[in-house]
Amino acid sequence: MLVNRWRLPPHPAVTLAADRSWIENPFYDRNWQYLDHSLGILHSLFRTYTETGDTRYRTRAAVVLRDWVEDNPRYGSRSIFAWNDHATAHRAVVLACASRYLARDAWLQSALVLHGKTLADPGFYRYVTNHALNQNIGLLEIAHVLGRSDWKSLAVSRLSTLAANSIDAQGVTNEQAIGYQYYNYKRYSHARARIQAMGLAIPTSFGRVALMPRFLAFATLPNGEYETIGDSDRQRSVGIPGTWAEFAAWAGQRGPRPPDTVAVYGAGYLFARSGWGDRRAFADEVALSLRWGPAQAIHGHLDHGAVTLYGSGARLLVDPGKYTYNANAWRSYFVGRSAHNVVTVDGVGWSGTARSDLLNTSRNSTMVTARVRMTGYPGVSHVRGVTFSRRLNYVLVDDRLGSSTWRTYRQLWHLTEDARPLVESSWFRTQRTRGNVQVRQLIASGVTSRTVTGRTSPIQGWLAWEFGIRRAAPVVEVRKTGTSVRFLTLLVTAPGSPASGVSELKLTSNGYSVVIKVGAKKERVVVSGSSVSITPLN
Repeated sequence: MLVNRWRLPPHPAVTLAADRSWIENPFYDRNWQYLDHSLGILHSLFRTYTETGDTRYRTRAAVVLRDWVEDNPRYGSRSIFAWNDHATAHRAVVLACASRYLARDAWLQSALVLHGKTLADPGFYRYVTNHALNQNIGLLEIAHVLGRSDWKSLAVSRLSTLAANSIDAQGVTNEQAIGYQYYNYKRYSHARARIQAMGLAIPTSFGRVALMPRFLAFATLPNGEYETIGDSDRQRSVGIPGTWAEFAAWAGQRGPRPPDTVAVYGAGYLFARSGWGDRRAFADEVALSLRWGPAQAIHGHLDHGAVTLYGSGARLLVDPGKYTYNANAWRSYFVGRSAHNVVTVDGVGWSGTARSDLLNTSRNSTMVTARVRMTGYPGVSHVRGVTFSRRLNYVLVDDRLGSSTWRTYRQLWHLTEDARPLVESSWFRTQRTRGNVQVRQLIASGVTSRTVTGRTSPIQGWLAWEFGIRRAAPVVEVRKTGTSVRFLTLLVTAPGSPASGVSELKLTSNGYSVVIKVGAKKERVVVSGSSVSITPLN
């Protein structure tokens, strides 16, 4: 910063003019512009000044902050991000922080008042999402600096309502992304600490915030990373002290143990795992997720019915990440159906307003099962049933689709870059050094399969587990055509080469029965509508 080098993570550093125009956009990226006008980079200057006593850092922060204030009036600024709702929220905190280090000259006092008035304005307030959360935090900090009890009360009241409306009774945020579950937890926890430090009453709705780590525990894979559902990067989970999330993040070495290996959330998530490191290494457990629920919103993807799978220390069937917030074809792909482990329908667009419904779910000592109905493709019915064996850790996925029109259906399985899938017409398996999956079509008639990697028109076969970085990765497409189509798919994991045996398969109109062999052990699976049973045979 002292030499005009600006680094706004996750973006690389860039050199800008000493006298900023505040319309720069070196990476042609909306996120960079938002971060730029948030002025969060000034926190590092104030922190360095505090640590070193070197006044150059404080002076530089004052120059940049004043330059922004003078170049960006409330109305008529050159960039739409100058008074963006979220950038303004974060910048308000910077201004409040600056008031501790800089003289309260007229320009700074005016900026503090203007930001307080703007954030208090009901026409400017967002009312929903983490943007509203940060707006309230910004207003709270400005109010504290200026001694405005009315603004403090407004901020706390809004936070109370926001928590009640945005976090459900199970502690799940409505932002539909694992990454934002943690982000919201962190920001609500910060808000709580600041409210308490100011001697104000904590809203009762913040009781829901305390439940959020429970969800994060089940959203943590056995390798200690969060699952990448929704707008989520690949990242280590955080061991929130005293919670189930601490146990999951620390591989069972710290924290209270979750009472079960299965969790179902009304917001539209099922998580199941083979264990918590009791009979094998913690990181080698098998973990499954299934999505359904309200229409796509905020940071969610069109991932209704999507399955992810982990086993033997490896992500096996994966969600893609977010890649970008820019409104372009890449954003459409990563949010869209074809980037997830679902069934797509050629020639029909998914309705963004469609929800999916959990028809039933049950569990016992031998199995976990759920059925989801999806209506997002107009004129197409789709029910996906998922059954997880708790003893042998395989998964059965039963997709039944119908339409009055002849359609082409593609069941998609997204793999990691190093998967090296060996693909036959009715099955494939990955060939990693360690941690693999076999995906086997039990109804082989009419099935054709192919692998797509790194295609750009139409886009298919990409992962982006770091913001702004995409990598080609294989997707196996299993194709069927007709008016009534069914995929019955077996997923088996193993450290080396997965193998399975299938016998006595019988299909019915509302289910099936089959004997599955994994290693030397067999089980009989019987599905009839909402009734599912798994019986060990040896």
